[in-house]
Amino acid sequence: MRFKLAALPLMLLAATTTAEEYNSFTKASYSDIESGSVDADRFDFGTTYYFSGKETLGPLKEFEYINKVSNVSAGFSHYNIGSFDSDTFSAGGEYFTSSGFVIGAGIIDLWESNVDYQSIGYLFSPDFLVTLNHVDDDSDNEFSLNARYNHQLNSTDYIGFNLFVDEEFDTRSLSSKYFTHLAGEQYLTAELTYTNYDEGDDYWSLGTEYFFTQRTSIGFSFDENDEYKLGMNHFFNQNFAVEAAYVSNTDSDFDYDVYQLGLTVQL
Repeated sequence: MRFKLAALPLMLLAATTTAEEYNSFTKASYSDIESGSVDADRFDFGTTYYFSGKETLGPLKEFEYINKVSNVSAGFSHYNIGSFDSDTFSAGGEYFTSSGFVIGAGIIDLWESNVDYQSIGYLFSPDFLVTLNHVDDDSDNEFSLNARYNHQLNSTDYIGFNLFVDEEFDTRSLSSKYFTHLAGEQYLTAELTYTNYDEGDDYWSLGTEYFFTQRTSIGFSFDENDEYKLGMNHFFNQNFAVEAAYVSNTDSDFDYDVYQLGLTVQL
């Protein structure tokens, strides 16, 4: 009896750290954008269905760095500023073959224009994916290469890298994400993006997110353009989460404030 009582806390801890599995992700968000005397609104809705379950890494919103599951997705965005309104529709998908090849395609219906894209790639290992991408925006055809690599540090922690280059090497972008388990239900992520342009200023951004528990986190980010974002995310249960964020930029050329609210459903 004494042994059973001593083991009970360990059993409860193991239960709280069990990975959850989801097939569908749906998110709706609203943004109120204020810039001087200008007030704009934006509504975004997106959903993705994975044909196999996606396992969490501990926090309910964190998953593997390289997706390896076939999926389909659709999205809608509405933007309003004064008397101007615009709607954007999108749809796409990825198919991963058993031999390691991946094929993707999609379309984005923008205001007065359409953009379609295709990609083909190969999963050299569970930790290394390379894709060749093509984008047609009605006026031009562009090709790019994307390489994604995950370095597993231990059973939970990883550091991932993503390299993007366009067909003429005019744009080169490197991003990285670090994920670590601190203790108990506490986790931390850190992200960095750096983009080099041949014709224009370089761009960088930094961000971090701290998870108090598997369900609750707070994040902060800032970038080259003096944009700052502070946000929080909380899951009420295994399936429903709310998100709130404040974005600000006090630069004389980009003076604006954004207030965001979002709802996520994972099933």
